[in-house]
Amino acid sequence: MRSASTAAGVILLFVLPLLPEIFGSRLLVFRDAQITHWPWRRVAMAALNSGRVPFLNEAASGTEPLLANPNAVLLYPTVLLEKVFPPASAFNLHYLLHVLWAFFGARLLASRLGVSPGGSWFAGAAYAFSGMMLSYGSAFFNSSASASWLPWCAAAALAIPRAASWSAAARGSGATGLAFALQLLAGEPAISVLTAVFVVFVVLLEIATAPRRERLGRLGVSAAGGIAVGAIGLAFAAPLLVPLRAIFSLTYRGQHLYSESAFGAAPFLPWRAVEWLFPRFAGNPALLGSGASWTHTIHDQELVYIWCVSFGVLPLLAVALAALQRKFWDRRTIAITAMGFIALLFSFGFALPFYRLIFAMGFFRRLRYPIKFYLLTTIAVAILAGFASDRFREGRPARRQGFFLGAVIVLFAAAFFLAHSGGALDAFLRSHLILGGVSAEGMLDAFHTSIRSDAVLGAITAAILGGILLSKRLPRPGFALALLCAALALPWGLPLFVSASTKDMTRRPAILSAMRGTGRLYAPIDIPNPDFEALEPGRKGLPRFEKVARMLTEELVPATGEPFGLLHLFDHDPDGSYGFYNRLVSEAAVGAAPADRSRLLRAFGARWVFASETDKYPLFHPVTGIVVGGQNFVLHVLDDPVAEVRWAGRADRRASLSAAIVLVRSERFRPETDVVLPGRQDRDAAAAPVPGARLTLSRVAPEEAAGIVDAPADGHVVFARTYFSAWKARVDGAPANVLVANARDLAVAVPAGRHSFEFTWDRGPFHRGVIAQAAAFAVLLVFASALAFTALSRRRPFRAGKTS
Repeated sequence: MRSASTAAGVILLFVLPLLPEIFGSRLLVFRDAQITHWPWRRVAMAALNSGRVPFLNEAASGTEPLLANPNAVLLYPTVLLEKVFPPASAFNLHYLLHVLWAFFGARLLASRLGVSPGGSWFAGAAYAFSGMMLSYGSAFFNSSASASWLPWCAAAALAIPRAASWSAAARGSGATGLAFALQLLAGEPAISVLTAVFVVFVVLLEIATAPRRERLGRLGVSAAGGIAVGAIGLAFAAPLLVPLRAIFSLTYRGQHLYSESAFGAAPFLPWRAVEWLFPRFAGNPALLGSGASWTHTIHDQELVYIWCVSFGVLPLLAVALAALQRKFWDRRTIAITAMGFIALLFSFGFALPFYRLIFAMGFFRRLRYPIKFYLLTTIAVAILAGFASDRFREGRPARRQGFFLGAVIVLFAAAFFLAHSGGALDAFLRSHLILGGVSAEGMLDAFHTSIRSDAVLGAITAAILGGILLSKRLPRPGFALALLCAALALPWGLPLFVSASTKDMTRRPAILSAMRGTGRLYAPIDIPNPDFEALEPGRKGLPRFEKVARMLTEELVPATGEPFGLLHLFDHDPDGSYGFYNRLVSEAAVGAAPADRSRLLRAFGARWVFASETDKYPLFHPVTGIVVGGQNFVLHVLDDPVAEVRWAGRADRRASLSAAIVLVRSERFRPETDVVLPGRQDRDAAAAPVPGARLTLSRVAPEEAAGIVDAPADGHVVFARTYFSAWKARVDGAPANVLVANARDLAVAVPAGRHSFEFTWDRGPFHRGVIAQAAAFAVLLVFASALAFTALSRRRPFRAGKTS
């Protein structure tokens, strides 16, 4: 009964403040939620509703893979929510449900590690409402789901070394394999790697604590179970993994072994330990709308990948109090503490000398952001918090625990005093604040409020823990601590779930009314910062993020225009999910001179440019202007855009991509008739193109193009799609080689005369993945049925009897 009421209480505490998001009147918009996840989901659902499988995203630059993009999370079960709930509700529920899923998973793991029922609920709340989990759960579609599966995978894996029979080990392996498969389908490979490491740790811990005579046998069973887990997980995730394998080598991440600075981006830094006791020290995402720490210049990193790294003040103090008692320490808690500490060290990235060993390995070098190791530290602290609550009622509290709590309360009181207006922190903060047009006084006031609020909550938390230690009415304090953990996380945790009015976010941007016809739009990445005072006058220049979110949509920041049917020319994806060729061309456009950039944009199909009024685009002429966020923008149009499918009668050869891009943006290149193809050495076309070719299209779609070409000489059909080896071509029904055209697009050689041609995206990898998944499901079903039949036969043995 207590377990049920505790679970219900935690759920209600989390759900009630987020009812507008659950019912869809507000849409989660912080960082990746708005910039990529919401647009991609809308494009995918539009394709499905029209009866088309969303293999590709036509709205993205160069038409990019969508179904095989792990960040799109399209093969994960929560996509079915779109069939039941309104779009905004379905989108938000994916995030919110995974916070609760993490809560139940961590609770189950703690229970299986030996924590009491009450303590296990406390551990579950500590993990689900940690800064790491809530940072994922409010912005990152794939990371939130993957992180929520981590404790489930570990909890299921514990059944393997504990199995009393091969059938029990098989059941444990099956459950673990399915959990891993769902985590893989969630699409965050770095967290899946960390989960595998954590699962190995808990299994070895279980074996190490078993009787000595049983250890070797349990190790063998676990090794066999691990092989089965891997096979099941990979087979069930095959519909994502097989198509991903087909395109991965030509994604940006697949081509690039990241540099040291890129690989080590966003590490855990010592100053962030302040957030353990003051969760809002780094800022308030709901208030500022900058997407980065307001004490940003204290450190060098450009990106605060995890907004808050707090473990929760209550779990942290509970662990610290329990650690002061010798009886808290045994082999299990020592091992968990050591694992969490080692993971914390790895989260510092290159500040740790042997982190270079990971950097030296090609596979791991593609998994960026060392702070992801911090997730293992978080789960370690959560489990230790569960063990700590179990020790609170064992004997009288030690005097040193009282001194410790007193010191903590004094620390919070001192912080409260220092954070007043004009206090000792102001001079330091004034020299480190990133303003970006925001009022310094407004920033300082907001900072004071956040720190002082955290100090008050921290002091209350310490006092509550002191009362629990002294109380004789709470023989099992874990249940109460779980509720308190969730309640005390709300003041700093809920602002992470930045949302805006769904009605506002789904309203068409004003500039679209001036865009007539079809074509692609180029919106530069380096748009000017908004004038916050123009967005929110009278609030000291501190707008709420929802105002900035709407501003980003009005500016058509890629890919925010996709839900409105807009086709972007170049998107910017820092995670490297997009095509490698497309990424190089887009970066070349950013760094080019105005005339070169204009020619490059035209060659790749731009029709419009929407940019700051100070930017120049010589081949385009202005149509209209608009003011967004206090900044002046101009919409430019090109009167003679290049066709998406075209005939090129003259072919130049270039030995490198950079040389091809230089030629494409030069005055000599004519995209209507020319094509640049790869070659062993640079070679210019011998003559001008032969006129008179006629191209007739029978169909053009995101995944295909077909038609008839009648030309007096040999040439190439060029199709404006990002090159991947998954593209196939046929000429007169026979397979033909697909070439990289103009350093990004597709081309197929067609001889003189009248010939048919066809480009198609290869659906074979997806079909093979579905077959592998279906086969694995069938095998698992047969095996589970056999195990169930065997168990039933043993319980109810057959007895011969009379028949009539």
